[in-house]
Amino acid sequence: MRDISDAISQLTSILSSQYGINDAVVTPIESGRVHWTYLVNVNGRNSYVLQKLNPYFGSSDALGANLNRVNIALEKTSVRSPKIIPTLSKQWLYTDPHNDFYRLTSFLPGRPPEKCSLQDAGLAAKAVGRCHMALNRPKPIELFSFPDADGECTNHRLCVEGDFTIIKDQYRRHPNLPKIIDDVDRGAKATTLLPTKPAFVHIFLIRDLVVHRDCKRDNFLIDGDTVGLMDWDTVAYGDPLLDLGEMCRSWAISPTKPFFNASVASALLAGYRGSGLKLTTDQYRMLPAVVRGLALNLARRYLTDALAEVFFRWDKEAYPSLFEQNHIRGCWYLDLAEELLEREIELMKL
Repeated sequence: MRDISDAISQLTSILSSQYGINDAVVTPIESGRVHWTYLVNVNGRNSYVLQKLNPYFGSSDALGANLNRVNIALEKTSVRSPKIIPTLSKQWLYTDPHNDFYRLTSFLPGRPPEKCSLQDAGLAAKAVGRCHMALNRPKPIELFSFPDADGECTNHRLCVEGDFTIIKDQYRRHPNLPKIIDDVDRGAKATTLLPTKPAFVHIFLIRDLVVHRDCKRDNFLIDGDTVGLMDWDTVAYGDPLLDLGEMCRSWAISPTKPFFNASVASALLAGYRGSGLKLTTDQYRMLPAVVRGLALNLARRYLTDALAEVFFRWDKEAYPSLFEQNHIRGCWYLDLAEELLEREIELMKL
């Protein structure tokens, strides 16, 4: 309890000295696996969200500038996104004396989408379509580039066999490597079954449209007919199929086991087709393989962190150890990738 009290006291001081916000009530938000997130209540109202950023996300002021440009573009739509609040010295991020980074954004009202809800899935996909249109028409907005740990922090690059085999080389002396080595080999084999045609590879390499790149269900809020889309940390140039694939990956799977729900996926695609960028039939047919590639990327990240233990936060209520958490999640996504491969012809008809 002392650690939490000290952290809240420090954050309250930051709000006052760096943002001019006094008499704030700061409460930890337990959701979120990457950043340390806190709700800021002012005058009895939930007003802001303050985050201590994971340094893996290339914490530079360019990130804040990108988020601000996204906010401006989305003002023309019905989609809500958190607005980044500058410090009193006009910086998008605050850096403390220990070189830790903090970000303050506006609070978004709403409820988390319901699991496997066709209505919520359709609403969210329409919102993503509107975002794609606003960010790319008549031309893509300009984003600042900055170094990030792209291979470790984001899902959206083509996963190859070497991404799994390198785990055995990097952690060959780790005492837990024997416990996951069969799963590492399973992941390496699965990558060799991804399509190799240029049109598919291009999806993971293209850099000409602005996309969110992390459209998982946890990043949406539903408020009546209004949708809020959060966590634009990975916004970058990419292919819209990456956002659609990430939605299918996180929305259309069973909450208890890796089973891909084709009905939810159909609702997602129907919502996007009515509001987003125009994609060809051939592009949509590649979507199941894109989802499979994203699942393998997550498997790679979790299996790596089963040994490295540097990225994902430990859900102590659900798992006995951080190793067990990341190992189980990694295997879960390997199972999902195998199921998607078995059903690929069926799912290409969505």
